[in-house]
Amino acid sequence: MLNLDEFSRGGTICFSKAGLKIGNSDAKDVDIAAPNGAGVDFAINGVVYHKADAADIAITAATAQGLLRTCIYLVCLSTAGALTTVKGTAQLTADLVAGNEVLDFPQPTADTCCIGYLHVVTASSANFTAGTTDLDASNVTTTYVDVTNVPVAPLTS
Repeated sequence: MLNLDEFSRGGTICFSKAGLKIGNSDAKDVDIAAPNGAGVDFAINGVVYHKADAADIAITAATAQGLLRTCIYLVCLSTAGALTTVKGTAQLTADLVAGNEVLDFPQPTADTCCIGYLHVVTASSANFTAGTTDLDASNVTTTYVDVTNVPVAPLTS
């Protein structure tokens, strides 16, 4: 259950579905295409902000994700509506499937609100580099997930 006292002195949360998806004309980017057509509403430290729907927003570059690995990339917005991504720790997909590892969510960028994440899986013949590799490249599988804040529990697959 949500404790509303948490927001009496501020709070960072996404109020609406962001509609994250692959970039409209650049597959290295993401789009914010909220189902309501009006963008996403969010709060950072108790102050409410709005980011209008936008196409082809560049994601933050990160070190390469190796072969046969799965990784989480948080998608965050700043008070100015600037998008950043934060790469988590990549794990061998086989270790996740076997239950030997989990995907922990990384810390969001300071003074930003997490609006979603990318769940990226590479196959045996593909590396992935955020900001460089197409999100729909051959042997790269990307899932887009909208969230209200950073999930507490790690992902197990």
